[in-house]
Amino acid sequence: MRKILVVEDDPILRETYEIILSTQPYACDFAENGSVAWEKCHSNDYDLILLDIMMPVMSGIEFLEQVKAEQDIVSKIILMSNLSAGKELERAKTLGVNKHVLKSDMSPSQLISLIRYEFEA
Repeated sequence: MRKILVVEDDPILRETYEIILSTQPYACDFAENGSVAWEKCHSNDYDLILLDIMMPVMSGIEFLEQVKAEQDIVSKIILMSNLSAGKELERAKTLGVNKHVLKSDMSPSQLISLIRYEFEA
């Protein structure tokens, strides 16, 4: 079974993603910031990480910098943010993000399609 880690600080969005993904054949874990995600990545292998960029404690960028520095996480990473441009987004791209999507433009069916596409690619 494919494993997904959803890293999102907004509890309502986290719950929404949990409801959406519970209808799919994936094992999902959730983290409220990059620090919790980092801990989970050291005790689990994930096929895909859905990562918010702007979070307290450890941002998505800081998480990506640690991933790149240690190079021990081999997951595909999709950045889910409401940023459409800016230095944070550019930095994320240089740190190995596979794709960037705007959360505000993402319907539940589009999220599922995106995940399926990434698993087939």
